[in-house]
Amino acid sequence: MEWEEFAKKLTDPEEARFKDEALKDVTVLDISYAQPAAHVTSSILAEFGARVIKIEPPEGDALREISPFGEFYFNNTGLNFLVEGRNKEFITLNIEKEEGRELFKKLVSKADVVIESYPPGYMDKLGIGYRQLKEINPGLIYLAFSAHGHFGKKAKEFAKIPDSNLLGIANSGYMYACKELDEAGEPYNLPTSPGFWMGSYFTAIYAVSGVLLALLYRNRTGEGQMIDVTSTEVMMKITMELQWVHVFKEPVDVGVLPLDAGVFSYAYYKIKDGYVFAAGYTDDNFRALVTQIEAPEIFEKYPTVFDRTPLEKQKEAYKDIQKAIEKFTFEELARKMVEWKKRGEKGTAIYAKVMTPKEVLEDKYWWEKAVFRKYKDRRYPELVVVNSPWRFSETPPKLKWICKNVGEDNEFVYRTLLGLSKEDLENLRKNNVI
Repeated sequence: MEWEEFAKKLTDPEEARFKDEALKDVTVLDISYAQPAAHVTSSILAEFGARVIKIEPPEGDALREISPFGEFYFNNTGLNFLVEGRNKEFITLNIEKEEGRELFKKLVSKADVVIESYPPGYMDKLGIGYRQLKEINPGLIYLAFSAHGHFGKKAKEFAKIPDSNLLGIANSGYMYACKELDEAGEPYNLPTSPGFWMGSYFTAIYAVSGVLLALLYRNRTGEGQMIDVTSTEVMMKITMELQWVHVFKEPVDVGVLPLDAGVFSYAYYKIKDGYVFAAGYTDDNFRALVTQIEAPEIFEKYPTVFDRTPLEKQKEAYKDIQKAIEKFTFEELARKMVEWKKRGEKGTAIYAKVMTPKEVLEDKYWWEKAVFRKYKDRRYPELVVVNSPWRFSETPPKLKWICKNVGEDNEFVYRTLLGLSKEDLENLRKNNVI
């Protein structure tokens, strides 16, 4: 059996529904509010089999109101919330009422993980923060999201300012680093942010890692713990410019898109049929790149890394490469790269077509690998959703359902976990507790 055939059989997404779940014995209470990172975190845990109960206030999470241009809603739920509501059970609970807090404590006694995103100290003030809940459930893992953490000057000063995707990106220095060269002029050289929840997704990945590590620790010791995650600190972790400033002891000129402050060529260029990312940063790789685009004289002009990496040199070299590469299509460049390697030439140039979202969605390759899936149920019309990027041979992630309505699982969850009757639930509704 060829390796490709074996690998497909091992991780075939079509077989995922028949396989085991890594977190099937873990119960998660996600009581976060208007926090994308928390919503994504519980989504990932749910994909791997955790029972995730999303707790919203009776009116629903404000995050449901966010959708592209305010136009795309399904059952009053925006696309952003909808796609990350996968595999969760949805209940409502008003924790500002004493009865609601008592119900929450009872739920916590049966849970493994609590996820919250309220201002630091808010849950503690209500009597349902970590120090109170750990007395109820010593093995509890308490994951708290915030912008600046739970102690320190900024944490106190900005405690009431909710965290957001852009807040972490802005405060970390990342946003400033992602801007065009100054000569591009406004508005192109202004601090820039990606047009999606990048900060939230990065924060979620670190949060999920924290939960899994805490579960391992609890399995060994029986003890739970609190995990404090801030979007600002997460984005600082990936902002290399912070290290550069420290090393050079002075401000480093950042904001060099479409260039890369560390290597060249590592940039994108306009070609005959769109844009291409082209990399050739070692000397051999750079020679391969400029030879393939039929401009070997560029290598003579910039023969070493030190001749082309300084910013002013990058600006010059970028223009030279742009002039030479624009006469090719992506297919022509890709063919040149393959032929170069077949001949055993030294060095490797890398080309990647800059795809539009529409082109990506229309690419049959991704559909064959089940990266995309068409989903339809009684709540929603047919929607294309992106499957989880992990491919596990034994415990793969699964997409069971997309999202449910506000409070849709109230009766099932409160009845099975707390033994409440229909009459109990009706009284709770009348008193605005659920």
